[in-house]
Amino acid sequence: MLKHDDAYYLEKTRQYVDDGFCVVENVLPTEFLERVRTVCYDHLKTVSDEHREAQRSTGSLIDLSAMPELAELIAFPGALEAYRRMGFDDVRYTTGYLISKPPKSPPLFWHFDWMGWAHPLSYEKAALQTFFMYYLVDTTPENGCLKVIPRSHIDEHPLHKLIEDAHSPELRVARDLTAPEFASHPNEVNVCVKAGDLVIGDSRLIHGSHPNDSDLERPVLTLWMHPNFGDLPGPLQAFCYSPNMWKAWPNEARQ
Repeated sequence: MLKHDDAYYLEKTRQYVDDGFCVVENVLPTEFLERVRTVCYDHLKTVSDEHREAQRSTGSLIDLSAMPELAELIAFPGALEAYRRMGFDDVRYTTGYLISKPPKSPPLFWHFDWMGWAHPLSYEKAALQTFFMYYLVDTTPENGCLKVIPRSHIDEHPLHKLIEDAHSPELRVARDLTAPEFASHPNEVNVCVKAGDLVIGDSRLIHGSHPNDSDLERPVLTLWMHPNFGDLPGPLQAFCYSPNMWKAWPNEARQ
């Protein structure tokens, strides 16, 4: 659990704002992590071969709106407290996914996830959308750890000109692994974490993952958060809002 002092969070804020990402260690308690892991592996057993093939690069893309069992994780107090101590409050969750790379699967292509480039605030330093990533196993380059291009959320990078359509079906199925979206880059940084750590990153950050060359699944839960939501202008609030994902959830999960 969280046992970090103010200096720790000050440095995490600097990393997140300047580099585009940070890792807050040891956020999820062991017993809670085990419950989350069980839920996710049970869902992965139901994933069809067709889904896996269509998401060969991603591994899986299971919308968390189909997983009300994870409501407690979405609103996990320890994560929100860590983010608050970094200076970010009034957080809104919009969407999330279970993304799991199966054994012997290709890399995840370089991409960014922010889609609101038409608004001028997209070019300011402050984050408008943030990913919370919880890896359910320890990660290394061998099993498909996250890799990022630091500062690519605020600085122009050569990859920006190559990944304008980085969520295309061709990339998802990893049809051409020689494409620049799959290439290693001299500026890339590996983000290796322990299960239960929290990776916080700006959605504008260029990121991908290594191939999973191991014999085991490499699952991650990615939650999309919007910090300081009340400070966003109305058009961006409307752009980010997802009102329907809870409708099919049982009452206890919605609360």
